[in-house]
Amino acid sequence: MTVLSKGLKKRVWGRVPNLITLSRVVLTVIVNSYIRSRFGEVGLPLLMLGLIFFTDYLDGKIARSSGTASPGGAVLDLLADFFFMSLSYLVLHSFSIVPLWFICLVVGKFLEFVFTSIYLKRLRKENKVFIFDGPGRLVAAAFYFLPALLYGSHQLSPVVYSFCINKLTYIICFFSLISSAYRIGRCFCPHSSYDVTIGRVLVGTGVATIWPGRSNQSKRVPAKSGTSQRL
Repeated sequence: MTVLSKGLKKRVWGRVPNLITLSRVVLTVIVNSYIRSRFGEVGLPLLMLGLIFFTDYLDGKIARSSGTASPGGAVLDLLADFFFMSLSYLVLHSFSIVPLWFICLVVGKFLEFVFTSIYLKRLRKENKVFIFDGPGRLVAAAFYFLPALLYGSHQLSPVVYSFCINKLTYIICFFSLISSAYRIGRCFCPHSSYDVTIGRVLVGTGVATIWPGRSNQSKRVPAKSGTSQRL
């Protein structure tokens, strides 16, 4: 009886994260429809956007803590995130709040992430659903939170909005290019030699301070004897 109850409990909890993820899709439609029909109102849209961010945290938290994380859930979560970003940016673009080139950057980065993950997964024979990288995680977080920042600052703080459009978007683009160079390079270059090379570059540019995993690679080079030595 205990085994049956545990199995039932796991099945129930296994559905909860996916239901939360799907609720994020519904909330995405609601908040963007609200912005389209009542552009200029800030309180309720920001509240709903905050709820979307919370559900994105909650579904992964529940899946990991209950041991019900699955490849299907990871794919669904990624698609829900992309749906939120693409629809939000398109709505903001309709009010001339975000430039078209930035939307193209978001879509291009998403497609690159998916295809390089598939290729690297096969190349490295890993069981992970997606292959992540440090700058890519930073860029993805920026893509995700920026719609709320852009809409809120456009209505409440022109100075912050000007900074976001004229500086922050280009900073995000810069790190996006770094992530793309790393991911595409990993598809064509050997694992060890490429990690050492990219690590040296990141240390030289200072990017390694926010990408510790790659900065460690830069401290080691293969020695002629087959061992490794520190620079």
